[in-house]
Amino acid sequence: MKADLHVHSHYSDGTCSIEELIQQAKEKGLDCFALTDHDTLQGIIEYHKKKIDYPVIAGVELSTYHRGKPIHILGYCCDNDLSNSSELINYLDKMKEKREKRIKKILVNLKNFYQLEIDYNEIKKNSHGNIARPHIAREIEKKYGYTYQEVFDRFLNDESKAYVEIDRLETKEGIELLHRNQMIAVLAHPMYLTTTSIAEIIAMGIDGIEVNYPGQNKEEIMSQINDSHLLLTGGSDYHGSLYQDNDLGCVTVPEQELECFLKRLDIQLDKDK
Repeated sequence: MKADLHVHSHYSDGTCSIEELIQQAKEKGLDCFALTDHDTLQGIIEYHKKKIDYPVIAGVELSTYHRGKPIHILGYCCDNDLSNSSELINYLDKMKEKREKRIKKILVNLKNFYQLEIDYNEIKKNSHGNIARPHIAREIEKKYGYTYQEVFDRFLNDESKAYVEIDRLETKEGIELLHRNQMIAVLAHPMYLTTTSIAEIIAMGIDGIEVNYPGQNKEEIMSQINDSHLLLTGGSDYHGSLYQDNDLGCVTVPEQELECFLKRLDIQLDKDK
C-alpha cells in the first residue's frame, strides 16, 4: 500500500480541489491520502457529503505555538468520523474569524509600509476556505509582477513590517484538543523545530512523528526518538502548483508503518480495490 499522509487542498493554502487531488492520487498509484488542511476540516466535510468512492483520511494541520515559535501538529480522525469532533470544529470556526481579521490588518500594513494595495474582497473571492498569506502572495504576484517567493522574501515573512501575529493554542493545548476530539496527534516536519526539541514534544503526549518528509534526514530524526510506541508517519506536504518540488506522493509511508497508523485509527483499506 502507498499513502501520502500530508496533503493540502484549496480549502487552506493549496491550489487543488478534492476531486483534483483524488484524480492525481489515482494517477500516481496512491491507495489513499490524508487531507490535512491548515486549521480547517471543510475539505473533509465536503468529501463526506459527496460520498466519493476513494479513501481520504480525515486530518487537519493545527497551528500551535511553543516558546513563541510556530509548531504544526497533524491531527488524524479515528475511524474517519467527525461526529466526535464538535469542539475542534467550533475552535476552527473561531480561528477562521481570527485569520480574516489578521489578513485585513496585513493588507493595511502592506499599503502603509510597502505601497502595495490589495483588495480583500478579491482575495476572498479566490479562496475556498481559510485565507492565509499565500492568498495575499498570489494577488501581489498577479498585480505587481513579483514571483511568489519574492513576495514572501520581501513583504510577507515573519520579520516583515506587514506581519501580524495570530492568537493560537500552546502546543500542549493543541495536542490535548485533538485527543479530546478522538484524533491522534502527530508532530509535523520536525526539521523545522528551532527552539524546542523532539523530546519536549514527545513529553507533551504526542502520538507520532512525521519522519518521512521532503528534504528531511530521517536517520537524524529517528536518532532523537526513543519511544517505540510512537507512530512514524510521513507525506509530501503537497500544496498543488505552489511548491513545484513537493509533488503529491513524492514521499509516502513504508507499508509496515502505514499499517500501524491505520490500525491506530481503526481504518481498514481494501488492498485489492
